[in-house]
Amino acid sequence: MGERQALLRASQQMNVTEGNALREAHKWIMETSRFQNRLDWFISQCVPAETIEKIPHGVRSLYRVITYAKLIESRSPADLQRLVGWARQTMGWHEVRPYEEDLAKLVFGRRNATMNTLSELDRLSLETCHPSWYAKSVTLAFGRANGIKVLKRDLSRVSTFARINELKATGEYESIAEQLHASKVDKLDGVFVLDKPRKSGERANIASCGKIVIQDLGSIVAGLVAAPKPGQVVLDLCASPGNKTSHLAAQMHNEGEIYSAELSLTRSRQWRKEMIRTGCSIATLVRADATELPLRNSVDVALADPPCSNSGVFARNPASKWRVTSARAKELVRLQTKILWAAGERVAEGGTLVYCTCSILPEEDEFIVERFIKRNTDFKLVPQSPSLGCPGLRGLTECQRFYPHLHDCNGYFIAKMRRG
Repeated sequence: MGERQALLRASQQMNVTEGNALREAHKWIMETSRFQNRLDWFISQCVPAETIEKIPHGVRSLYRVITYAKLIESRSPADLQRLVGWARQTMGWHEVRPYEEDLAKLVFGRRNATMNTLSELDRLSLETCHPSWYAKSVTLAFGRANGIKVLKRDLSRVSTFARINELKATGEYESIAEQLHASKVDKLDGVFVLDKPRKSGERANIASCGKIVIQDLGSIVAGLVAAPKPGQVVLDLCASPGNKTSHLAAQMHNEGEIYSAELSLTRSRQWRKEMIRTGCSIATLVRADATELPLRNSVDVALADPPCSNSGVFARNPASKWRVTSARAKELVRLQTKILWAAGERVAEGGTLVYCTCSILPEEDEFIVERFIKRNTDFKLVPQSPSLGCPGLRGLTECQRFYPHLHDCNGYFIAKMRRG
């Protein structure tokens, strides 16, 4: 269950409907996830390990909230005591009572437990709040100084972006931008960075009618780089939730064919809803494994956005960094390789193949593209337009990368290849 679903279920169980209370609860969930390993380490300095192993999930979450308020927000003991009082009311006095002594230690204990006895890697992991394997991978890929910048940027959110959906809002750029209270992104028509809305629900009202699509900057650029033309045949792999599908259709003026491959039934339903909301009428859903496509005809454009570690999204969705392991990242590399190969097989002579991920790890990006073009010599990397990111690594300068610490968006990788 994701963080938003957990919040919804908890709010229903506790009959909490007030908007500010829900937003505050969501903040606690997201931010305690962001700093999770540092919070847990501090808790382990105050509470015996055998106690931590036995405590219920709800009480463990309370420990993290108290510790976050103390360490990260520097709340006073009085504020922390009020949080404990709120927990007694919402969770029940009998639920909290066995842990009152531990809570007192967290509230009144010293803030700065020393990390001097830890290894350099473990200390870096705690200071930047990432799994050790990931902190090591990032510093190896980008060097220690740049790696630390990358890691530290994940300690705060990145901006939210949106594009005008030309299938429903042609010529309404200025009026919609004013309603969104948004700032235009340089060099990209109809793309905005969203400021905080002045009224609750204002942005949701505009989005619900399909005139805008909330989509990250790198993902928007990937669709523009693919650059499908009206009347072409396009293959969209791992298509859900459908943001890129509708973007491709908009560039094609709803003329041509898009085959959108998605295996998950739940995600397929999300995709269908998005096609209706955005007015996309040329996309056909293909319920299939992206590595074993049932399609036999060739396509003019293929866009492959395979499952990845989501390392570029850790700033926006911090809980995701605790779900992926080093072993899982290696499994994903094998899957990404198969999906890219499957996409390449469907591209016609002279056609375009775009490979993109929301990962910043070279193993999921340049390494895979290098192997592909080495084995498939009829594909060549070509320059991209628009090009707003940084050049790819390992000499693949035609590729582009987006970094949270440089571009204030999700980390993203895009490679564009042409066949023949």
